[in-house]
Amino acid sequence: MPGSLTVLWPQIAEWLRKHAPRTFEKLNPPADERALAELASELGTELPPDLVELLLNFNGSDDARGVTGLILLPPGYHVVDGSRIARDTAQRASVWGDAWRPTWIAFGNDLCGGCLVLDSHPQPPYGRVFEFDEVDGPFGSAWNSLNDLFTEMLALLEGRAGRLAHRIPHDYPRAPDPLKAVVRNAELEWERGTGDWISGSSHG
Repeated sequence: MPGSLTVLWPQIAEWLRKHAPRTFEKLNPPADERALAELASELGTELPPDLVELLLNFNGSDDARGVTGLILLPPGYHVVDGSRIARDTAQRASVWGDAWRPTWIAFGNDLCGGCLVLDSHPQPPYGRVFEFDEVDGPFGSAWNSLNDLFTEMLALLEGRAGRLAHRIPHDYPRAPDPLKAVVRNAELEWERGTGDWISGSSHG
């Protein structure tokens, strides 16, 4: 069963510290209450509790010194800090217009134009967290919550099958790509495969 982010995150952070220190070193300290209030004001909405919990554990990753070690979340996303979430969300909304829903919050990016979205609506059509392709829109893998995503991540890091991801759109015939956590040059990376969603890990 998925756990809370406050329970999951220390386990993930310890794994990163031991196995992917460059990724661990990129993690920002937790956001403070002032930063959270500013983010809520800029977004013009109350922050979802799970996003607050995430930022209170770590406020994204530091991109001031390049992209080395930035990628954190499967299947390959950098978690942006709270000061950028509102800006990135506004930029996506300006590009996509009515196709970008007002309940969507862009909190991660893949460094290639795609983003990871948290839908703050209590019953979103695609799942509470989903991939958003810069060309195709909501297309890829989705999770029912941030807790599911981080539960899946911890399982993959430890070589266990989480199987909490699902494919969006829902009628897309192919299952989510299998993922494997790989460490190269002390950085966490995510490798995609083909077929069913299969977990595994490798360190090097």
